[in-house]
Amino acid sequence: MTGQDTTRQDATEQGDEPQAPGGLPATGKLVDSHPLLARLTGQVVWNLAEEAGADDDECGLFMDHYVAWRGAALAVLERLRDAPGGGLRLVVDDEDRAGACPECVALHGVVLPGTHPDLATWLPPFSIGCHCRAEYVEAAEMAVAGPHLPPAGLRPPAHRLCCPRRPLSLLLTQLQGHEG
Repeated sequence: MTGQDTTRQDATEQGDEPQAPGGLPATGKLVDSHPLLARLTGQVVWNLAEEAGADDDECGLFMDHYVAWRGAALAVLERLRDAPGGGLRLVVDDEDRAGACPECVALHGVVLPGTHPDLATWLPPFSIGCHCRAEYVEAAEMAVAGPHLPPAGLRPPAHRLCCPRRPLSLLLTQLQGHEG
C-alpha cells in the first residue's frame, strides 16, 4: 500500500473513531487527529528540506527543529484529550507577528472549548513554519471566562505543507542563524 493510500485510509478510519470529551479521538494515535501533522512523515519532511536546497547537515538541523515543533503541538493536544473541560488558546507570539500571515494574526487570542465541533480545522500549526500555536486552557479558566470564539465569518487558514509567508528556504536560513 502506498503512503498516499495509507493517508486516505487513515483519514477515513479517523472519522469513525469515538470522540473523547476533549473533542479528540478517544482511541488511536493523537497525531492522526491533526490535519497537517497526520500527513507529515520524516521522509516527507526530509524531502521538503532537500527541495528547499538544504544539504544533509541542514536537513538534519531541520529534522531536529521539526521533531521538537511536532512534539510541542502534540503535547498540547494530549493535555486537551486527557483533561476534559479544557480548551485551546490560539497564539501568535509578539516577536512572530510581523512575519505571520494575516489569517494567523487574526486568530491570536481565540479560545476554543475542547469540545468544539470543528476543533480539528482550528488546530495550529497550519503549515510547516506556521507562526500560530495552541496553548492549553485549564478547565477552571474555561468555566470562568468561557470561550473567546472567532468573529463570525473568520475561518482558520487551510492546513498545507508550507507557510506562504515563511517558505522552507527562509525557515532553513533562520534555523542556521539560531544555530551559529
